[in-house]
Amino acid sequence: MEIELLFVLAAVAFVGGVVVTSVGPGGIFVLAALYVGTSLSEAQVAGTASATFVGGALLGALVYVRSGDMDWPLAVTVGLGGVIGTRLGVWLNVLVSRRLFGVLLGLLLGLVGLVVLFYERRNVEPFVRFNSTTRTGLAGLGVIGLAVGTAGGLFGIGGAALVPPALVLVGVPLVPALAATQVVVAFISSAATVSYLARGTVVAPLVFVVGGSYLLGVVGGWRVAHRVDAARLTVVLGLTLLGLAPILVFRALAI
Repeated sequence: MEIELLFVLAAVAFVGGVVVTSVGPGGIFVLAALYVGTSLSEAQVAGTASATFVGGALLGALVYVRSGDMDWPLAVTVGLGGVIGTRLGVWLNVLVSRRLFGVLLGLLLGLVGLVVLFYERRNVEPFVRFNSTTRTGLAGLGVIGLAVGTAGGLFGIGGAALVPPALVLVGVPLVPALAATQVVVAFISSAATVSYLARGTVVAPLVFVVGGSYLLGVVGGWRVAHRVDAARLTVVLGLTLLGLAPILVFRALAI
């Protein structure tokens, strides 16, 4: 692999790390870069991306624990649901071609971008509230984890693109949602990595290069989350995701 491409992947990973602890959907940029910039199979893309996110998620969780923002019942419940869903997602990955993988990934980017912009612009109130102190709330949070884990296992996104919007939708404040996301991503990415390692589809050299840059970005992202206008950053993120979506779909269809 060319050294220039490694630098590009590292740069994208750094930006993704910043985004993942400041707004949420950052790892999806790493996933898109691996798909567009390399000739890796869909399983290698998902496996390598999953392994990349483990360290960043653990570091992100530690940062939020130290700041006192972590809601452990919330995080663990969604995370355990995510582990179960991950197994299903990894199984589904075997059934999709590289072309279909790219199309679905592009559609996912567009969907996440729309959701991010919709809730930022409309300031929509949650249509239901799941409280981590009640059994009903925990059950609902577990279902969210199951759905996110399935997508995480299929694509290798870890869940950071989906967990914050889903939790805000059910009444969780943004910063606790971002904090819980780190734990959920650690659960989902670890489970996915183990599964893809068993299939021999984790490219270790890329994990070290991309993962190191991602870790640096994670630390910077926590600072951004507490110092920068989140609304403005969220709008930029949503527009970026919408811009990337058709590019990914067209590239996949050209294969």
